[in-house]
Amino acid sequence: MAESYDTTERARAAEKERRIALDGASRRRLYLFRHGSVDYLHPDGQWVDDPDIVSLNQLGVAQANAMAELFKGIHVDKALCSGLPRTRQTGETIIGDRPVDLEVFAELEEIRPVKGQNAGGYDVYADIAFSHWRAEEEDARFLGGERYHDFYARISSAMETLLADPSWHNLAVFAHGGTNAAVLGWATGVGLKAFGLLDQSMCCLNIIDFDVDEAGRLLRKTVRGMNITADDPVMRKRHAGDMEMLARRILEWQS
Repeated sequence: MAESYDTTERARAAEKERRIALDGASRRRLYLFRHGSVDYLHPDGQWVDDPDIVSLNQLGVAQANAMAELFKGIHVDKALCSGLPRTRQTGETIIGDRPVDLEVFAELEEIRPVKGQNAGGYDVYADIAFSHWRAEEEDARFLGGERYHDFYARISSAMETLLADPSWHNLAVFAHGGTNAAVLGWATGVGLKAFGLLDQSMCCLNIIDFDVDEAGRLLRKTVRGMNITADDPVMRKRHAGDMEMLARRILEWQS
């Protein structure tokens, strides 16, 4: 009986959160998060062997807790993460005790670099610090791995899949800096330029609305908020993107 009551209350809460556009279209909302801070470099300046398995560092945990407080009281019907530990940990913290499962949607994984013994030999400026500004080039790859063009197509396809899913009105997604840039490029029409143009801070939040008609056709996309952070909302401490900051650290260790 209690379970039935809980289900009924959840349905009522979800109904209150439903937004309707002036023309009657259903206005669905995506809360798109980036994971909290992690360490991709060892203390000696060497890359970690596998960036897919890194976890949130102490700062990342604090960022996720701060965002959880900012996001308190926001209803979500569905929650997804890429499945990598850093997105799972961020998502579990921010979702908290909401009665939704954090599901894995692996298509949203970060743009993939070359790993193992084939990695390395990068130009610190072109391949690391400012690599995202080359995303529009046909053969531009991220750290020798996945082509930006292929990655953008992967994320665009993933977004089409998510919009075709009628099970949510408010969706929380916990993903990555590159993934989020691709989503924002797709949503705004900026395309591949978004990788260099639209910064994504650690543990930031983006809010995107989608107006959909009764047949499920997408009518409009609107970005309501972008790169919102709980720990540094006016970017007092952020003066460069993460790849540039990584490059700066590498140069410091090399000197």
